[in-house]
Amino acid sequence: MPQRHLGYACQNMTLGDIKPASKRVFTDRTLRLDGFSMRRVNELALSNSRDLLKIMWWNAENDIHFFRIGSGMFPFMDYPELKYGIDDLATAHTIKGVFANVGNVARDNNIRLSMHPGPYTCLASPDEAVVAKSLLCVEMHSMIGDMLGMDDFPINIHMGGVYDGKEGCIERFVTNFARLSPKAQSRLTLENDDKESMWTIRDLLPVHQRIGVPLVIDIHHHFLHSGGDDLLVAADIALSTWGEKTPKVHYSESKQGCRPQAHSDYIVNKIPQLCPVREYDVMIEAKQKELALLSYRKAHP
Repeated sequence: MPQRHLGYACQNMTLGDIKPASKRVFTDRTLRLDGFSMRRVNELALSNSRDLLKIMWWNAENDIHFFRIGSGMFPFMDYPELKYGIDDLATAHTIKGVFANVGNVARDNNIRLSMHPGPYTCLASPDEAVVAKSLLCVEMHSMIGDMLGMDDFPINIHMGGVYDGKEGCIERFVTNFARLSPKAQSRLTLENDDKESMWTIRDLLPVHQRIGVPLVIDIHHHFLHSGGDDLLVAADIALSTWGEKTPKVHYSESKQGCRPQAHSDYIVNKIPQLCPVREYDVMIEAKQKELALLSYRKAHP
């Protein structure tokens, strides 16, 4: 019973390869900052949301029950200088309706949704400008959870660095976490890193102990930087931080001929079993997205 659902991240290669290009389905349409306009952002956000709904229908038809929504739904909404929100968009009512439909498809088909802000979301940064943008970024992601009507909506981030030492980082993270809305706080999760100078699951445990943030174990990252812990030991720590919620786990493999941290197109090894008694969802982080998931599912029925 351990692994519950396999998922994939952000884009659908099958729908994204439709010809002609004008019919492609993808959710990260954006624009250059120097060409920013509310009219254009509104068009892009509406197209992104409608294509997200198409991906959700595809996931339901293909029995996929875990999906990570891409972070590019609303271009530059997390830029403090621009100061725009969903209600500033001309078609805000329509966009909210599309997201409500996405949430309905997810609930009707038992599809768990999550998000993963980019690497510059650093609540532990000593730079207040970085923190301010990070807070806005997390709130933007949480807004999407609200529009979906989902409380179980993990928003996963990294600590973002070590800066002046891990103890100082933890203090800043805890302080800045308190600046988030209660909904955003309830959705936030923290993930271990893939470099020796960075954060292991054991390093992150004090953050959970202080403020209750669940920990996401990335198996690939752990193999690259274990901190001396066996995988099952680290996994036990991470899974125990989720309380009554279903834990979320990441899995990927190294791409041959590239640096070890680079993700492969497909995965060939069997995903390790982390716990024989507790269910958890596994996000496959492979470059070929749903094609990698389907290939793995065929190889390991």
